[in-house]
Amino acid sequence: MQDAETETGPDVPPAALARPVIVTVHGTHDADASDQGTRWWQQGAVFTQKLAAELASRGVMADIMALRWSGANSDHQRLIAAKGLAHLAGELERQGRRYAVIGHSHGGNVVMEGMGAVRSAPGLAAIVTFGTPFFVRRLKLVPLLIALFQVLLAVTMVPLMAYYFIDYWSYLWSQGLYAKLIEPIVAFGGIGAATLWAGSTGGATLTRRARVKARLARTVKADDWLVIHSPRDEAMRLLETAAQLRPTYVTTAWAIRSLTGYGTIAGLGAVAATLWLAGDYLTRPLREKLMAGEVGVAAAADLTFLLVLPVVFFAAWLGVWIVARLGGGAALAFVVNRFISGGIVGAAFGGDGREALVGVQRTPPAMASVTEARIEALDLGGIDDDAIFASAKDIYESILADDSEGGGFGDPDKMWKMLSDALYHNAYMRDDQVIAGVAEYLAERFVGKRTLA
Repeated sequence: MQDAETETGPDVPPAALARPVIVTVHGTHDADASDQGTRWWQQGAVFTQKLAAELASRGVMADIMALRWSGANSDHQRLIAAKGLAHLAGELERQGRRYAVIGHSHGGNVVMEGMGAVRSAPGLAAIVTFGTPFFVRRLKLVPLLIALFQVLLAVTMVPLMAYYFIDYWSYLWSQGLYAKLIEPIVAFGGIGAATLWAGSTGGATLTRRARVKARLARTVKADDWLVIHSPRDEAMRLLETAAQLRPTYVTTAWAIRSLTGYGTIAGLGAVAATLWLAGDYLTRPLREKLMAGEVGVAAAADLTFLLVLPVVFFAAWLGVWIVARLGGGAALAFVVNRFISGGIVGAAFGGDGREALVGVQRTPPAMASVTEARIEALDLGGIDDDAIFASAKDIYESILADDSEGGGFGDPDKMWKMLSDALYHNAYMRDDQVIAGVAEYLAERFVGKRTLA
């Protein structure tokens, strides 16, 4: 990830004269190596040019600054981008500049996490997000257990190390062994510091969600955040469906059959355990008679002791059979379905971080309320069925043109951009009415009063 360059040094204008800044944050698969270009978030793009012109007509001259990040469908990468946004916001705060942040798609999640990491943002004028499926999060089991262990380790070890440190230090001092006073510092002090650091790390992990929510509540008010979305946004609807669906991948009957199949393994394991624990007792009479050369009815009678092994095998197999039918199969089916569903949702959400992404919302879950604009498809000149068909036609004609020139299917990146531009999810930033509405909202936030009715 690369952060946008910011002005530094003595040439930065005073706060009263500094132009406000609009930070753009792109979403998944929309990255580019340059701040200049045709993507909506770049300087020179149609959206940024129109937005700047609309703001200028309202008396606001603003600079456009892009936050560039990998754009990967990865929660880990989004959180890295959020740190970059928090750093950029800190730079703008130190320069005394007013700023607004605009995010699209998962760029809105970057904005939510990034501004939730800023301790204070008096220079923040507004946040605008388009079509963002805001994630509902919870800490995954393994990171949760690690964090709890770290906290427990600190709670138990720090007082213990402090006690040993004081006791040993007092002893050395009373004995006049001043040269050895470094020993308790290195030994007990070092262990105590390490466990204290582990505890603070675990505590930070456990409280991260609460801290993000508290900081957003402190720095961003309801009328500072404009959330724009459309009911025809196919990307948001897809992720919402992925989070809500709980299809049955495996049936209870399958789980019962599978679990019963392990009865043979359980029986063999029970026989092996019986031989390990009681094999000597069961076979000793027979071995003693055979070693003494006593082969007869008595030896045959001792051989019957081994008949307990088939009984043990059948008992173990029967136990598995009963467990499978008394709820074990249903429990196995539930676990397998949840595991498969969680994997599919994790892949769709890019959930490769420490937190499980368990659902999506159309407004930030970390905010009690925001200003919400629900835009119907018919109100957006840029996102209607004709636009989709027109874009598909352009792609087809582009392929034919490239074929005629011996170029094959042309530039895959260009084809992807043409196709994605046809989607409702990417149409917010090309609609003139939406751009004008965003400019009106930002002008009101920057100037502090409504400029148009």
